[in-house]
Parts: sequence; structure tokens; C-alpha cells
Amino acid sequence: MTLIDAIIKANTKKTTKKGRKCTSPPPDSVSSDMGIKPLKKKRNYKYAYVKARVDSSPPHYNAVAKLRSLQNWHHRIQRLRMENIYLLMLIKKTYFMGGRVDSHWVYEPLRPMQYYQHRVDFLKKIRTDNLVLYQRIMAANSRVETTAELDRAWARNRRKIVDQALCTFVLFPPIPCEEIEDSAFVAPPDVKRPRVYIKLGMKEGAVIGEICVELFTDTCPRTCQLFLELLDGDTLGHGYIKTCFYRKVPKLYWSGGDVIYDNGFGCYAQRGRAIPIGAENYHFPHSMAGLLSMRVTMDDEMCGIFNITFKPLPQLDLRNVVFGRVIRPSTTYNIISQLGNALSSRPIIEVISSRRKQEGRWIVGQPNTRLASRSAGFLRKMLMS
Repeated sequence: MTLIDAIIKANTKKTTKKGRKCTSPPPDSVSSDMGIKPLKKKRNYKYAYVKARVDSSPPHYNAVAKLRSLQNWHHRIQRLRMENIYLLMLIKKTYFMGGRVDSHWVYEPLRPMQYYQHRVDFLKKIRTDNLVLYQRIMAANSRVETTAELDRAWARNRRKIVDQALCTFVLFPPIPCEEIEDSAFVAPPDVKRPRVYIKLGMKEGAVIGEICVELFTDTCPRTCQLFLELLDGDTLGHGYIKTCFYRKVPKLYWSGGDVIYDNGFGCYAQRGRAIPIGAENYHFPHSMAGLLSMRVTMDDEMCGIFNITFKPLPQLDLRNVVFGRVIRPSTTYNIISQLGNALSSRPIIEVISSRRKQEGRWIVGQPNTRLASRSAGFLRKMLMS
């Protein structure tokens, strides 16, 4: 201990002995030790003087104005109460009498009045039954064909008879067989090739018909897999459904299947691939009509665009991969072979729907939801770059 500390300590002891009061501790420490919370300063609400515009007070009671006819309701309740009491008395009386009911008249009416009332009641019942019967007759449908319907049916049958009479009579109709000019496209005996059904029609118009296509999965499995993937629709929204045939040359070939731009400039790469698949093989030639071939680009890429041929086209050999054929005879195939123009895109024919059978169940194609609308200027700029 230093000398200065000893002097300060001695002075403090002398002041306490003389009875001097020690200085009180600060208010915060005292209130915190005793558990007393300090008072908070009251804050005045800023908008206390503003009056509410919405009147939330209860409405003024007016004893004169009756919102409901309470008196009529009161009389009605009293009348129902008396009727219930009367019914209870009758039920109790019947119970005391052992279930027997007194059906005797209190006073015997006149005999002619009895007959008259019976006739009135009988007439009312007959009128009610007649009204019910009349309503049933008016609401019922006729089971007999009308004369106008019979006349239309006879006119239709008469035209059918005349048309059939003009045809050549055939005693034994020939069995329909498929038209295959080249025997190389006949399936081997131990191979079962899948078939798909494609429905064609005018864009936002009538349906033309359905064509059946046989795929050569035994020779071109990867090309057929690409075609089936786009026919069913992949999970990304690409598919042949709702795409049109952008080039239609009558009696020659049709081109379609552009799932990117729907105009022949797109190129589709399968899911999981950075670039499209290449040409698988050129096993089959374009030696007959009704063949399906996949177009191959200059970079040896197949982008999903296919052709339907209407005559032998040897100039497409070693350029397109033949992977299927149209089952003929087919009325729809004959119709579309006459449509189109090499210098115009009209009429616009699109793939409306597709279906195929796999393992006993039908698989229906999904529509294309990723068709990008590109203008001619954008395509020109893209091609120039």
C-alpha cells in the first residue's frame, strides 16, 4: 500500500465516525436492486385528434318501424301449437282405446248429398289421372319413324341400289392384298415389323384420312427409333403432331417433319445428344412408290425431316435413308398424291394425330409445343451469318 492510499483510507474512517451520511448510489442501481422498473414517458398519439369517418355506433332504435310482421308470425305460431296439441290429444285417445278409432259420424248427412260428394270426388280423381296421362303422352318420344324420315331413307337406299347396279358384278370378291412392287421390302418370315397410324388433315379444317406406315426396324433401328420418338413426342415438347408438310410436289414426293421451325430449316438432335445422329445405312433404294425416307444433310446428319414418295425416285438413293413404307392400297395416300404445288405451300396439310400399338396398349402422340415462330427476315439473317 502506498502512502497516498493510507491517507485516503484514514480520512474516510474519520468521516464515518462523526455521523456523516454517505452519498446515495445512483437511481438506476437502486431500482435494479429492489426490482422496481423505471417509469416510461408517455407518448402522445400523433393522430389522436383525427375523428373517424366511418360511424361504428349501433343504429338508432325505432320502436314504431316494424322490420317484420311479428304479430302475424306470433298468431301463426300459436295456431300451429294448438294444432299440435289437438293431434297429441287424438293420438292419446287412440292409444287409450287400444288402437280402435271411432269412425261413426257425429251427425248423419243426407243420403243424396253422400252420393253427390262421391261423384264429385270421383270426377276430380278422373281429371287428375287424365292430366297425368296427357303430360306423359306429350313428353314421350315417338317409337314410330315419321314419313319424312322414311322418305329420306328410301332416297338414300335408292341411290345406293342405282350406284351398285352400275358397277361390275363380282361373284367372288378378291381378297385385298398389299401393293409391293419390289420384293426387297417384304418382311422376312421371322420378323414382325411395327406399324403406326398417322392422321392427316387441313390446318384448322377437315380431316383427310389416315395412313398406315410399316417401319423397317430390322434394318434401320436407330432411324426408326428417332421417327417413333418424334411421333410420340419427347418430354421436351418436340413432336410431329401439329407440324405441316412444308414441300408438296404432286405425284412426286412430300416433305415434312421439321419440329423446330416447321419450314425445313430446323434440325433436331435427340435428347442427350449434342449433335444429330448420322446416316445409318443406305440399304433400301427408292425403287417404288409409297416409301418413307429420312433426309440426310451435307454434314451427314439426320434432323428428323422425312419424305413420302409417290413414284420411284432413284435420284434420292445414297442421299436419304429409307426406313418405312405406306401400306397400300390406301384412299388417303391416293388423295394426298394429287394435292400440292411445287411453287406454293397451299393447302397446308398437317399431322393431326398418331397412334401405335405396343405390348397390347395404344400409344397416342403428343402435340408439338416448342414450335418457334421465326420471320423471314430472321431466317435470312441466320442463313447469311
